[in-house]
Amino acid sequence: LAQTAPTALLSQVIHVGAGDTLNVRKWPSAASQVINAYNGGDRVRLTGRCKNTITNVSFRIDAGGSAAWKYSRMKRAHVWCQVMTEAAQLGWVRGKYVWPE
Repeated sequence: LAQTAPTALLSQVIHVGAGDTLNVRKWPSAASQVINAYNGGDRVRLTGRCKNTITNVSFRIDAGGSAAWKYSRMKRAHVWCQVMTEAAQLGWVRGKYVWPE
């Protein structure tokens, strides 16, 4: 069965210094394979799915609410959010490095 691509929320990479990148990982873990990377200020597409890797609780940020409210949930410790790369590949980034627009 063909999978439909999730709706993407256009967002911006933040808190990434010059000469550094935000790694996109295959799974929500710092030990997971890096599949892409973004510079500070780059646009990234969030799928709306985030996950706390300590509690193993997944949650959505695409159901409404302000950008500040969404980021208040995304920036918490151990939260990873799913992104879609330009090549339509799904991966994960730490939520605190992405501002949902």
